[in-house]
Amino acid sequence: MNLKKYRIAFIPVSIGIILAVFLYITVKWWGFLILFPWMGLAISVGIFLQLKLKGKNRLLGRKICLLMIMPALLIFVPIFNNENFQLEGVVLIVSAGFFSKGFIHYIIAKILGPLVWRRGFCGYACWTAAVLDWLPIGNNRNNINRSYRNIRFVTLIISVAIPLYMVFGLAYDPWENYINIAEMKWMFVGNGIYYLLAIPLAFILKDRRAFCKYLCPASLIMKPASYFSLIKTSPDKSVKCLECSVCNNYCPMGVDVMGYMRENKPVTDTECILCGDCSNVCPVGKIL
Repeated sequence: MNLKKYRIAFIPVSIGIILAVFLYITVKWWGFLILFPWMGLAISVGIFLQLKLKGKNRLLGRKICLLMIMPALLIFVPIFNNENFQLEGVVLIVSAGFFSKGFIHYIIAKILGPLVWRRGFCGYACWTAAVLDWLPIGNNRNNINRSYRNIRFVTLIISVAIPLYMVFGLAYDPWENYINIAEMKWMFVGNGIYYLLAIPLAFILKDRRAFCKYLCPASLIMKPASYFSLIKTSPDKSVKCLECSVCNNYCPMGVDVMGYMRENKPVTDTECILCGDCSNVCPVGKIL
């Protein structure tokens, strides 16, 4: 096996170990020593499979990565640290002046992280997408008006307004009623609501990622920073685009990847989740 070909796959697990040690030293929670190396390993496994497999089978790498990360964030953290990583839970604890690991998650994955890896969290670590990307349906390219994606602003406002109203309007005390008491319960309840919305919507619109496009509030938080991301899907300018539309057909977020490749420009559409599916199916290796 040519190790040079696969060495990029070792980068995520290495970063995960470094982050784990840093956070353990600064925050003093043992779970970081498990959580971040495991997440890094999952991404490394996904990248390795993308490099190892051929053709459309390469798409399995990212899906397996998502499945590996899902229990770490959806089960391990809520159970072992009674934590809620959902947006609503993070707003609730921050309004009470409690900057815990849920807040750290949002800073790393969804606020500062996109400046480096765009919406890579959506592509490789989202526990909702870990289920959606395995549904037996495709990616709808039937030109659903992109303006409908603005519905996410409504869900974002609701997700932020409800916890703020509870604290400042109803005098709800997170310290007495929520923090380290009911967080785990609301993590599971919140995710249950997401799945109840996301799975039927995917089948109705015949689009696995319909929830991500039209309802997910977290996506809007990541979009502004992702425009300035250091890492972008880019063209190999030495290769001519065939304009075959294969990349567009496989893009889970409906990005016009072919348009960028045809003009030899990096993808700047903030709907890009840096999943690499377009690169994995490009017949001529145009997409980097």
